[in-house]
Amino acid sequence: MAIDKNKIAAPVAITDPYNLLGIYPSNGIWDVADIVALERPLLQGGRPGRINKWSRHKPVRYPQAAPLSDNYPQQSGGVTTYVDQWEGSDTDKNQGIRYGLKSTIPHGTNIVAIHDTSFEYIAYPHPGTDFCRLSDFDGYDHNAEPNLTGSKIDEISADVPYLFVDINYYDTSVNPTGVPVESWLSLASDKSIGDYYPAILATDGNGSSFARLLTNTSTNTVTTLRVGNVWYSAFKVKFFSDGTTPPILPVGQSDTFPGEDSVGANLKVTLFLIDKKSFEYWTGVDKQITVADYFPIPTSIAMTAEINSTYTPIKIVDFTFLSSYFQVRFSFPNGNPPVGEKYTFRISGSGFLAIYDYEYKGAGILILNIPLGTTHPDLPPGTHTYYLTCSVYGVSSSGEAGVQLDSLSKNVTFDIPDSGIIS
Repeated sequence: MAIDKNKIAAPVAITDPYNLLGIYPSNGIWDVADIVALERPLLQGGRPGRINKWSRHKPVRYPQAAPLSDNYPQQSGGVTTYVDQWEGSDTDKNQGIRYGLKSTIPHGTNIVAIHDTSFEYIAYPHPGTDFCRLSDFDGYDHNAEPNLTGSKIDEISADVPYLFVDINYYDTSVNPTGVPVESWLSLASDKSIGDYYPAILATDGNGSSFARLLTNTSTNTVTTLRVGNVWYSAFKVKFFSDGTTPPILPVGQSDTFPGEDSVGANLKVTLFLIDKKSFEYWTGVDKQITVADYFPIPTSIAMTAEINSTYTPIKIVDFTFLSSYFQVRFSFPNGNPPVGEKYTFRISGSGFLAIYDYEYKGAGILILNIPLGTTHPDLPPGTHTYYLTCSVYGVSSSGEAGVQLDSLSKNVTFDIPDSGIIS
């Protein structure tokens, strides 16, 4: 055999990895040292990134000339154990390198650093220093993925309360060619991968970071990946209001995403596993030290997800106070919405709260006069200045306020005559 469905199988010919990777030999010479050291820097003649780092079998540093084995027998104290030599040398494993990949995963520190986790392929053979074995390509899978994968999230819909994600674990019986993440988990915890809770970390454009455990869509509760003998892969997390009354939450936690969530905002998102039932609701983690073992989903690290919506974009141009009402000027910068689309405006801050529901009824002057509302501080005669925010939200088909579409904050001056507010 040679190349079969993007895989290489023994007996491996020198041309096989070249052909599968689409590489022409340097100077026209088919060279074992050249092809197994392909990840070396460009200036050293390498072409990094051509080898799929997630293949379990690929060139790795190992101190022997003979072909590597998945089950190499070792004797110690009369006991035989079996070693997967592709996992790497003891020297590399002592530095957290597994299957040629170096990953520095933070523990007992600020969990936000998990965004920066990478799995860098560094333990490839170095010609002249390490053994260069063509047989390292025996079993190489150019399409392999790690045996723990998660959704690739590039958008979050503000029109639905929940973000749905998949987290899949496949043992070697299902995914024999991908790198097994258990190699790293075993360094930090005595728990198996099924005993971890799936979670999400999201950082908004202001640099504020929040974490929350995912909810099992089958049980509608927070669970580990495995419950009894059943493995789960479908999970969800609540981002926006679903119209229900949230439970009484611990101080500092939120049922909906507490960061910047306007349409068009970008979030940095990482899916991860954690061995403790922390963050059952959205919790700010910028300064929090997390005493737990956690591990990123390798395919779902530091993803950029844009919050989008089917609502027509709306912009608050300005707002001010006139006599007994707020006057709000707004626009639809990308064109008018369909007739009947609904929005709700809120003016709040400094003890004020005014709410106004608006339905677009066709072209016209886009100015609203919003009554002061019943919630406001006492306004004695004279000139007063308060810092207020005017926000506008989309309204769902069920009549619930959805995502914030725009907001404007400013100092608003109130000139109150001696007779009080004009009604």
